[in-house]
Amino acid sequence: MNNVVQIDSYRKRKTSPKNPKILTTVMYLLILAVAFYFFLHSSFFNIKKISVTGNKLLEKEKILNLSQVKTGQNLISIDKGEIKKRILVHPLVKDVEIKRNLPTTLEIEIKEREPIGLVVCPDGFIQVCDEGYFLALIDDLGSYNLPVISGLSLEQLPGPGQKIENQGLFNALAILKEGKQGFLENIVELNISNENHILAYTVQGIEIRLGTLENMSTKLENLNKILEDVINKEIMGNSVEYIDLRFSGPPVIKKK
Repeated sequence: MNNVVQIDSYRKRKTSPKNPKILTTVMYLLILAVAFYFFLHSSFFNIKKISVTGNKLLEKEKILNLSQVKTGQNLISIDKGEIKKRILVHPLVKDVEIKRNLPTTLEIEIKEREPIGLVVCPDGFIQVCDEGYFLALIDDLGSYNLPVISGLSLEQLPGPGQKIENQGLFNALAILKEGKQGFLENIVELNISNENHILAYTVQGIEIRLGTLENMSTKLENLNKILEDVINKEIMGNSVEYIDLRFSGPPVIKKK
């Protein structure tokens, strides 16, 4: 008899309702699903403002066109990854961050590639950034206050937005990145035709003999001091023929 009672009790336990925690979890997930559906379809989260920051060279309208985002779209449902991909297509854009500022604002934060030099090519001059990307092709120097990079052998040029794979260009960019602001402001041309005899020219027409890339940091540090202490103070800027930094020891300043 006792065995029958025990079996009956066991059957009742097996057929009794499951743990109430499971039911609570199901209800919670259902509520989340309803809330998510509401967020995706409610006009409360429609975009009313698109903020663009960090752009200096690119116009806001251009960035908005690239993003393909319009006011009135649902802020929750937009694909931030796709928007980022669309904007990164432009050669001037180095990186972009997309943020939702609930309930109605989309923020687009741009990091632009900034031109550091102008590469001489058969069709004019190519704006390049410090990584060697082709930013734009221009007909003439105009008002661009950037050093010209000459002496490169460019057999095949990529299109805008692509990287120019050229060792001579990489050498030139390494020098420009190493130089301080005073150096960049005073240099109008960097000739890289001979990697063992790299030359630079200042706005005063002074030839700078840099030699090879070896010890370039020290060379540029010495040059910056000369440009600051001598040329910028106009003590003898117009009377200098060249500054030779190729050898160890103090730079050689040759007067005209």
